[in-house]
Amino acid sequence: MSVSLMKVQSGTRKPSVVISDRHLLVAQGLALALSGAYDVQGIVRSGRELEELLRNNPPDIIITEVALLHKSGLDVMEAAQKAALPIAFVIFTSLADPVTLRRAIHAGASGIISKVEGLDALRSAIDLALQGKLYLSSSIMDLLVSEQRLPRIRITDRQQVILDLMAEGLGAQEIADRLGLSKRTVESHKSQLLNMTNTHSPQELIVHARRLGLLRPIELRQPPEE
Repeated sequence: MSVSLMKVQSGTRKPSVVISDRHLLVAQGLALALSGAYDVQGIVRSGRELEELLRNNPPDIIITEVALLHKSGLDVMEAAQKAALPIAFVIFTSLADPVTLRRAIHAGASGIISKVEGLDALRSAIDLALQGKLYLSSSIMDLLVSEQRLPRIRITDRQQVILDLMAEGLGAQEIADRLGLSKRTVESHKSQLLNMTNTHSPQELIVHARRLGLLRPIELRQPPEE
């Protein structure tokens, strides 16, 4: 039995939920839809607010989008996991790409639901999370199965940043200036990426990297500001 479920079963109270989404209208709609079955304790829009809430008044369940203001929901979830906090995270996201999904699962997400799914899927994820079980919605499962059929390529953190910047249209010198590297170092990483993906031009590399799920969503490359 999960810690969250034991906390709920120790009394008659509803499971406590916090919703984090940088789009206030989405968060308010979820809060209204879930308020009958769950104790919705609050809405936050930024990762910093979510971290503060975890320190002061942690709920049983956090329903979070990946891309929040200032800091991502995945960053907060990873920090909570390292601190061994007894909180279940359910990811409710529009960023259903393989890179994000793998990171969320590795960080210990109790559920991952695409925003194209309905409320029934979200409620199922919450209820299973309270039992310490994992829930992946049908569209997420389909994406993971499709991704498993593709060759797995592992790149370094530095190569990831360079690849993301290439996808934004930056040239080697611009990337070098942005990262404080020499142009030769950037060109070396680009050459390695081309070899690893068996591609022959930056344009072909980006297309292939997108197909393989190697590109991070733009929202995770640079957290949005208010």
